[in-house]
Amino acid sequence: MREGIEQLATTYATGLHSQQDSENGQRSILNPVLFLFVGDDSLEALQAVYALNERQWENHAGALYLHAGTGCGTGPGTSDGPGHSTSPTTGQGTASTAGHADRIYTCPLPRLQTARHTLRRNLYQQFYERETLRIEMNKIMKKVSIHLAEAAKHCSQVQHVNLAVVARADDPATVLMPELVLLMKSYLAEVFKYVTVDLYTLIQEKSSGEEFGFSASLGVSFLEELTAYQESGYRFREALQVTEDHVTLEVAHEGPLFSLMYLLSDKNERGLFADRGQQENYELISRLVLLNNKPAESELEEGNESYNKHQFTRSIGVDSGHAAFATAGLSRVRQPREAIALTVLAHVCDDFLQRMKETALPDMAELLEGLELTPRHIQREVRSLLPDGSKLDEMSGLMTAGISYAELKGMTLKEAEQALFRGSSQAFFDRHFAERARSQLEHLQKQRRLTGLLRDIVVDEPRWGLYAACLLTSAPETGSAKSSIRAELLARIRETTRLLEETRAEWEELYRERVEQQDWKLGGIFTRDKERVRSLIRHLLPHLYEKRYELLGLELELELLRSYEQEVEELHDRLRQDWERLEALQRQLRELAEKHVSEASDYLGKNIHEYYGMIAREALASLEARRGPFFYWEDRSAVPPSRIVQAADASVLIERLTELCRREIWSRAPFALPFEDELLARANVAVAYENREVLTKEELFADLYRALEERAAVHVEIFHFSQKHRYEEKYFFADNRSEFIQYVIGREQGFRTCKQGYLHEAGKSGIEKLNLMGGFAKNDLMYYRNNKKYYDSYVANGFAFHRREEGVSI
Repeated sequence: MREGIEQLATTYATGLHSQQDSENGQRSILNPVLFLFVGDDSLEALQAVYALNERQWENHAGALYLHAGTGCGTGPGTSDGPGHSTSPTTGQGTASTAGHADRIYTCPLPRLQTARHTLRRNLYQQFYERETLRIEMNKIMKKVSIHLAEAAKHCSQVQHVNLAVVARADDPATVLMPELVLLMKSYLAEVFKYVTVDLYTLIQEKSSGEEFGFSASLGVSFLEELTAYQESGYRFREALQVTEDHVTLEVAHEGPLFSLMYLLSDKNERGLFADRGQQENYELISRLVLLNNKPAESELEEGNESYNKHQFTRSIGVDSGHAAFATAGLSRVRQPREAIALTVLAHVCDDFLQRMKETALPDMAELLEGLELTPRHIQREVRSLLPDGSKLDEMSGLMTAGISYAELKGMTLKEAEQALFRGSSQAFFDRHFAERARSQLEHLQKQRRLTGLLRDIVVDEPRWGLYAACLLTSAPETGSAKSSIRAELLARIRETTRLLEETRAEWEELYRERVEQQDWKLGGIFTRDKERVRSLIRHLLPHLYEKRYELLGLELELELLRSYEQEVEELHDRLRQDWERLEALQRQLRELAEKHVSEASDYLGKNIHEYYGMIAREALASLEARRGPFFYWEDRSAVPPSRIVQAADASVLIERLTELCRREIWSRAPFALPFEDELLARANVAVAYENREVLTKEELFADLYRALEERAAVHVEIFHFSQKHRYEEKYFFADNRSEFIQYVIGREQGFRTCKQGYLHEAGKSGIEKLNLMGGFAKNDLMYYRNNKKYYDSYVANGFAFHRREEGVSI
């Protein structure tokens, strides 16, 4: 249920963001982009980046995805062999890529061997030894290049293509980086005039500690190779292209392998691990690829410097004398839609339950009449159970034993009955009256008529509902109601028990009477003995069994009342569990809302409960004024009480309340406020009752500016990085006409220390800041410095990480 509630909130938030994006123009790429994900460990990145781009890029159809893997990975996606991949399920918080498998390709790599000492080198050797595998890879890459050329129609620039390569530093498959990149590039060059290649290397510093030494050594070995690949004198020449007829063609390359090399770690420059691990880097990859392939700004306003990839590349490499890496950091200020949606839903659920708790209880006399529990109804029910009393007359025809009146005269009535009938009279009554009546009673009890009436009259009645039903069925000592159905039934049980005991005492007293003491007229002195016996029988049986018939009626009434009381008790237990389930659901909604609010740090989560609680209360009050106090149970709101008391239907209640929120609350004007206005209104909502100064826009913007900068810390940790080698650029993804952007422009006039620009996105429901930093070498990385000792020790112990046995020969 928890996952279901969060999914509803996410669906609402995603839908609203997507609606705003579509109404104001989504991001788009200028030219086609091919993502090449290298290694099994990059599959998760593929899934996440695909989903991000699909949601945010207007012309996402201009991008294709190629995964080169061994098939030995443990990622969530799988391959059905070379060619198109199966539709991988996406990572956290993303939509499924199902239905778009024609845009995701898979090409095979040699399977990893078990020998760790030569894992990377063996992979490299197998690549060249297995010609059939290279033929298959060539076919796939050729197919991808043709497909991408066809997809270029979705972009405005069709002659240029960008190859975005993504890999984990510690993935053994990176040993084939030149082969994979240059073979793919050779086919792209056949259909595009210009091909640029950028690398996005993911570094995993947070480790479980299981294989930290080997993993660290793999990562360092790749950084050593990257340094060699980026040398101006780097050369590559191999027969990589292989046709279906086993004809080979050389692929040659001179100069640096990549235009830009980004290193993205799960630890930032302050040495702190990212809260969401690599997920933040996946978002960075999406933004960086967009930035490097985005159409130029049509108009540059004062204070806005546009991004230029070539200028950035030159700037990070000036006077460095080494292969220069780049990195980035991303921060986002966006309305916390999930927290807002859950907060409103929690308030609506609170109101829904509170209304049921505050409802007035029905008049007990009217309720008992409706439930058919009045004395009149009970007596009628008992009469329907009892056989016709006239059948008692049939007992006079029972066979009797031969006994004289003189013998009977001195007996009690009980002894006389036994002497005359030898138990047949009692058996006759039991069979024709008691057993039939109890059979009818058992049939009536199985119908559980009272449960159905209680649900119809109380639980399903909008005026009362589940909580009232709980009170009305509670025990007198536990219920807070002044009177309850169980209390009424228990009182009737006590009264019927008293009457039953009195009647049984009277019946037993009859049996103790003596025959000779009766005032029955049994004949004169000349009456024969046999006639006297017959006359005794005619008087004895009605005298005894009319009282027994009355006693049976009271017994049935008591059993019926106890049956109803037990049925009400059992129903109360179920209703109480249903109510506790609703209260647990209420607590779960509150906890989820609190969780999401707490995740929206600083002013993003400020006063969400107060502001949106007030809006929810106003909306519900307006709804009540228009449609009356029972609007929750109207067909249009559709929260049927007959369903919510069923334990399996908690999801039904949430869905119906969510639908009410979507139709009556989330569609209101406060939910469509511009980003800054909504944030400011929420920040100041408590002014009326907190006796503090109103937060000004300037104060809010200053806090936002600081928060954006702090959270955009770049995703690598550098050791003693001097200003000489550090080059930075900073960009906002926002509406340039927004008041916040105007504030930033005014704030930085005359004080700007680095290039800064604004990528205009009209009417967005938030602001993003992307910080770029470059110019550092591998030796400046704390990751490299901390793990170089493992690499050196593994090499000294006979581990071969590179293509050749010695050094870092390429």
